[in-house]
Amino acid sequence: MLTLSISSASAASYVSSNASTKTATITVDAGQGAAGGGLNFNGAVKGAKSFTVPAGWNVVMKFKNMGSFGHSATVVKGSTPPASVTEKTVAFPGAYTKMLMQGLGMNAADTVKFKATTAGSYLIICGVPGHALGGQYLGLKVVAGAKAATYQ
Repeated sequence: MLTLSISSASAASYVSSNASTKTATITVDAGQGAAGGGLNFNGAVKGAKSFTVPAGWNVVMKFKNMGSFGHSATVVKGSTPPASVTEKTVAFPGAYTKMLMQGLGMNAADTVKFKATTAGSYLIICGVPGHALGGQYLGLKVVAGAKAATYQ
């Protein structure tokens, strides 16, 4: 009997660190699978997964919409998703995808670069109205003294 094993993407595939350039690269895939009715990032809903990045590091967020309807991503302060966002309410300058409130279409991608200047608790949320409140968000911790980025 032949048994096939299918595994989901490993946590390592969502994050990498370069200590010499102080750069964390994180991957945020929107609508990956059916979790949350498609309102998920990396297959996780309601902050069940979280990135940690060292304070003061540059962050490269590689975003892709794998879902069938529009999604976006932005970083906001705190641990509760807000009812709405704009480019002016993001936690770090430039920390949002294009078409923030409309969302990018299926298979569209964007690369966002920002500096994680202040230690604290943040969320990566979908900016499309109702999506974050529906559970489409991940945690983001910016930690002083951290040596590498992680995802768990």
